[in-house]
Amino acid sequence: MPAPDDRRDKMLDLARRWRESGMKARAFAQEQGVTPWVLYYWRQRLARQERPVRRRRSGRVPLARVRVVGDARNTGDDLEIVLVSGDRIRIRAGASVETVRRVVQVLRGGC
Repeated sequence: MPAPDDRRDKMLDLARRWRESGMKARAFAQEQGVTPWVLYYWRQRLARQERPVRRRRSGRVPLARVRVVGDARNTGDDLEIVLVSGDRIRIRAGASVETVRRVVQVLRGGC
């Protein structure tokens, strides 16, 4: 008796060959010595295997890409963040690292 993985691979290959043959299930199944229902079952398994894996959503909102631009209106080393919504957040040049960290945490939280 073949190992379960060998049988699975063999049946997936059978479903793949049936799909590529363009034949009706009954005719192909009769040629191969199986029932049409076996082909339908393994066709479904093959489709599930070939489907791309969906990533689970983590609930975290990814930050948008950042583009650094020079601005003639900016007279210091201030940091200005412009959100997609058009809202602007300006962090003054002397801000502490902790302040910047808190701003980033709020933005990641999807304010």
